Amino acid sequence: MVALCAGLTAAGCGSDSTPPESSGPQVFELPQAFDAGRALADVRAQVRIGPRPAGSPGSRREVALIVARLRAAGLEPIVQRPYRNVVARIGGEQPGTIVIGAHHDTKDGIPGFVGANDGASGVAVLLELARLLGGFVEAERRPLPGQTIVLAFFDAEEARGERPIEEDGLRGSRQFVRLAEAGGAQGAPALERITAMYLLDLVGDCDLAIPRELNSDPGLYARLRGPPFGGETAPIIDDHLPFLEAGIPAVDIIDFTYGPGPPPGAWWHTPRDTLDKVCGASLRTVGNAVLLATLPGP
Repeated sequence: MVALCAGLTAAGCGSDSTPPESSGPQVFELPQAFDAGRALADVRAQVRIGPRPAGSPGSRREVALIVARLRAAGLEPIVQRPYRNVVARIGGEQPGTIVIGAHHDTKDGIPGFVGANDGASGVAVLLELARLLGGFVEAERRPLPGQTIVLAFFDAEEARGERPIEEDGLRGSRQFVRLAEAGGAQGAPALERITAMYLLDLVGDCDLAIPRELNSDPGLYARLRGPPFGGETAPIIDDHLPFLEAGIPAVDIIDFTYGPGPPPGAWWHTPRDTLDKVCGASLRTVGNAVLLATLPGP
């Protein structure tokens, strides 16, 4: 079993946050560790598909890959319509639901753009979380000891063509929130049950740095501990915004300096967003940080 310090740093179990009456830091035990090699293989499989804009043949292959991986993890994915969000639920013992999301589409109109970091990296981390959390439920034969976790793989984050993202982007996440606001449907929980939302986007950069983007909830960001986290950056339009607009605390876990130059970096939305720019260690760092932020002690 792999022990994670509940709510503490990914580097280790410090004593500063241990209550005086406790004999030591609480831990949450998983059957195995976050497998960076396996996550990187999931990035490779997505890149092999090629471009994956919403509604394209590549997008359909991407959805099929995500569904197959989730089923192999012992989960029962639901594909929403009309935008093909893929949703998987891992039940918890405590009230409330935490949504952890990433977008699976790539920007259209860029020849040779395979989106290794944007957004295959976030999808790969979610798939590894599915294996870890699904493995716990299978091994322990009981729900998670914390809140229910819903993994949401969003379609149609990218705007079509030259349309501005604030007008045409985030279509999949807005659909998810509309379904939640309607009482919950197609795998989306009812809005009143959602207590937090963590978004993973561009998380595979080998030179990883994830400051708080200024739209993100400060309290949720503060739960993300470790060397990549710290500082602040400008607001970013991303799939966490529909949740914030609906009153749900949300945080965008994003490294928006991808390659040389000022944000968003020289490799963003270019054919240079390739597999060699993504590192398994970065995927593991983000995955462990999200686990520590969302899982309780025993």
